[in-house]
Parts: sequence; C-alpha cells; structure tokens
Amino acid sequence: MTMGADQQIFAADNMEYSLTIDGLLMDKLLLLCKESDAVETGGILIGHYNSRHDNAIVTDVSSPPPDSKRGHTTFVRGIKGLQPWLQKLWTQQKRYYLGEWHFHPFNSPEPSTTDIDQLRKNSETPPLRCPEPVMLIIGGDPKGKWTARAFVAPKGSQVLEMNASTNIIQVDQKT
Repeated sequence: MTMGADQQIFAADNMEYSLTIDGLLMDKLLLLCKESDAVETGGILIGHYNSRHDNAIVTDVSSPPPDSKRGHTTFVRGIKGLQPWLQKLWTQQKRYYLGEWHFHPFNSPEPSTTDIDQLRKNSETPPLRCPEPVMLIIGGDPKGKWTARAFVAPKGSQVLEMNASTNIIQVDQKT
C-alpha cells in the first residue's frame, strides 16, 4: 500500500471542522477498494473527537456490511452486524460513529447529490447521535492512482469540504 503510518488531516477552510485518519487505516480502506475492483464499496468511520470537539479522529473503519447494495456507480450501506460492533466499541473504548466512507472506482471522489443528501440526513438522524457527520470518498484506481476527499455536514448548515493538509494523490507501486 502507500500511506504507511502517516496521518492524513482534512480541514474545512473555516478551521471549525477537521478529520484525522491514520495512514494504516487508509491502507485498510485501499485494500477494501482494491478487493471491490470496479464496484463501489463503503462502510462507516469510527472514532472520537478531540477535547475541543473540532477534530474527528478516525480510529477504525468498517468493511461493507453483507446487506449492502453495490453496483458500478452506486453504494447503499447495509446495517447487518454494525449495531453489536458499535456497542462493543462504545463499551470498551468509548468510540462511536463519526460518518461514512465509500469508493468511486475509476472515477473522481466527487460527491454525488445522493452522497450530499445522505450526509445531511445523517446529521438530522437522532439514533446516530452525530450532529456533524463526516464522509470520506476515495476515487480512482486503488491499484494505481487514487485520491480522497472529505466532507462534513454540520446540523442545520451547508455541507463543507475539508481539504487535505497535503496532496494525497497516491500511486500504488505494488500491483
């Protein structure tokens, strides 16, 4: 893979929101994307916020639940198996749902209208208890050139892009 142990930080221009994800977790996501090949895939982002509640720190990611609906240009995340896993993470580590991730195979990580609508809906969904859900979209070829973009949907506000702190276009040297 390509990221290693480095962290990737995405931050909104207003600096009120940011997302931090470890390079090893990005490697895990890329492996899931590589296994998915030309079909969209995705899952959830798990973690916690810093003490100022302005940085979502991703500590784990899920694979696509088995009841997910997947196609070449669509991904609808399922729910099978997530609730017990989330409960365990909360009980043992005080980690919780931060948002969603998904893959646009051989395409840009541009959010679709459906992606934006889902992100807004998640900010208004009481059971999620996540007033600022995030979305990480990976686009391109995980066996070659890929990039990622991150977004946040503050409750009652517009969706904001969180820009990468460094250029994260990567080329996997091991195919």
